Amino acid sequence: MRLVLLSAMVLLSACAPTVSDRPCPRVTEFSPAIQRQAAEELDRLGPGSATGRMLDALAVDRAFNRAICR
Repeated sequence: MRLVLLSAMVLLSACAPTVSDRPCPRVTEFSPAIQRQAAEELDRLGPGSATGRMLDALAVDRAFNRAICR
């Protein structure tokens, strides 16, 4: 599940030219190997971990930014 979340975050991270006056935020891309390792580490933390909740919020923020940075 976490691998899917991390993969979705990467896909949501690419911003095209802006459709608003606000510049698109810079997003760091991570290799599939790093994403797998992070997903495994998150799985060991268990559901409801603070790190997992922070990444969930980040995924929502990236989805929002992607919507305005077409």
